[in-house]
Order: sequence, then structure tokens, then C-alpha cells
Amino acid sequence: MRFALGLLIPLAAALLQGTVAPLIALGDARPVLPLLVAGCWAIAAGAREAIWWAFLGGLVADLLSGGPLGAFALASLPPVAAIGVQDRGLGRTTPVVAAALLVAAATLVALLTYLGILVLTQPPVISLPLAAGTALASAIYTGVLAVPIYPVARLLRRVTERQGALGVW
Repeated sequence: MRFALGLLIPLAAALLQGTVAPLIALGDARPVLPLLVAGCWAIAAGAREAIWWAFLGGLVADLLSGGPLGAFALASLPPVAAIGVQDRGLGRTTPVVAAALLVAAATLVALLTYLGILVLTQPPVISLPLAAGTALASAIYTGVLAVPIYPVARLLRRVTERQGALGVW
């Protein structure tokens, strides 16, 4: 079941990034759904699985966006891994507000890294300060959305941990 979650959730997040995220934008700020789910999973379950979520979600988002293939996936990996490095037992959970701040920080780092990749590989960005400001606003938006999503990730982890311990896999 956890393997299926690792495929379906990042894939759905990347697909929703191209379809739903533009509809729920606040000005130029859009939530970054692949980073939202990968970041929440990193904090709930650790970096080992979450980096695959970030890679798959980033790669599908790259395919749908028309940007350089692999750029968003590459930009997503280090920050998602960084927020998921702490070993988390089932009894120890990160508070929701702290998780939301970690997801926002990881999103900002990933978006700024992605912007750097675009600057190196694409025609010049119209305004780097404006693009960086949009990245900050999108990171804050994504962090706010982590408040309801992170508890769901914790619940999914608990459910899948129990199933694995019971031999339900």
C-alpha cells in the first residue's frame, strides 16, 4: 500500500499543479502541490521515501510545464531530504506549525533553486526580484496548506506502519 501511495499521491499532486493550482492562485502566488505532499511526507515518514515522492512529482511537473526536464525534480530533492532527515518514531511527531514552517522553507529553497536553473538554461527571466518575490509568496501559500495536509500525512504513516507490522502488505 505504501508503494502505491508513493506513486499515486505525487502523480496526483503534479497533475493538480497544472490544473487546479492556477485556479486557486492568490495573485501570482500558487501553491506548489508536489512539494507540499513530498514535504509533509518527509516530516511524517522521513527522507528516504519522501525524496522519491519529490522526484516523481517533480519529474511529472516538469513534463507538464514545458520547462527543462528534471529541473524541478532536481531542485526539489535537497530541501525535501533536509526536512526529512530526522528519524521519527511513531510516538514522536513534529508540531503542525513547525511542520508548516519546514514545508514553506523547503518550498522556498526549491523554488529559488529552480529559478537559478532556469536562469542558467532558459532565456533571461524578466525580473529576478519579482520572480524571487513570487517564489516567497508561493512558499508561504504552500506552508499554509501544510497545516491541514501534514496531519493527514501523519495519519497515513500510522495506518501504513500498522499494516506493515501486521503483515497486511
